[in-house]
Amino acid sequence: MKRLTIIGNLGRDPESRNDKYGNSFVTFSVAVSVGNKDKPRTDWVDVSCNGKLAEIATTYAKKGYKVFVEGFPDVSAYTNNANVVVAVQRLYAHSIKILNRNEHDSTQEVSAEVHEDCDISDDSAISEQQRVAVGAE
Repeated sequence: MKRLTIIGNLGRDPESRNDKYGNSFVTFSVAVSVGNKDKPRTDWVDVSCNGKLAEIATTYAKKGYKVFVEGFPDVSAYTNNANVVVAVQRLYAHSIKILNRNEHDSTQEVSAEVHEDCDISDDSAISEQQRVAVGAE
């Protein structure tokens, strides 16, 4: 089974959406620091989740929060308005843990975790139609 684990900061608040079949899900982006001190860079990973994970994300996660996300990785590409091919890294989350709030929020730490360890083909997982709908953004 392919599985990817990332730790990074939310680049935007989680956004609730519906695919063309009426299934609801949440998407957000995570900035992951890679490289070394001499050549640091940031990779952006789009995350999609549903069910209890989506509830946790929309209730507790906000832009700037540090998160631990584990799930099924996918890479796709699209052509933008300038006719440039853009690669997209996406993670279909099985597990999300909110590690802390950003420095500008209250000093109280938030820790919330739900672990849905499911096969990507399970009914509780992201459906193939949802993966297609999210990838077609």
